[in-house]
Amino acid sequence: MGVFEMVVLIVLISTVGKILGRRSQRIEPRGDAPKLGPGEMEGIRESLDDLSGRIMRLEEERDFYKDLLESPDRQRGLPSAEKDGLP
Repeated sequence: MGVFEMVVLIVLISTVGKILGRRSQRIEPRGDAPKLGPGEMEGIRESLDDLSGRIMRLEEERDFYKDLLESPDRQRGLPSAEKDGLP
C-alpha cells in the first residue's frame, strides 16, 4: 500500500469516526411518558374510538361506490327513450 492510499484510508476512518460521534451526541434518551389523569386518558380513548368508527364507515362507503362503479351491468349515460317505451 502506498503513501497516498494510507492517507486516504486515515482520512476516511477519521471522517467516519467524527460522523458517528456527532450522531450519537444528537440522540437524546427518552424521558418518562407524560403523566395524564384518568379523565384525560378516557377522553383520548373515546376520541380514538370515534375516529376508528368514522374510518370504518368511510371505508364501507368507499367500497360500496367502488363496487357500484365497477359493476358489469351498470348502464353508461342516461337511459334512452326507446328503452322506456316512449316514442
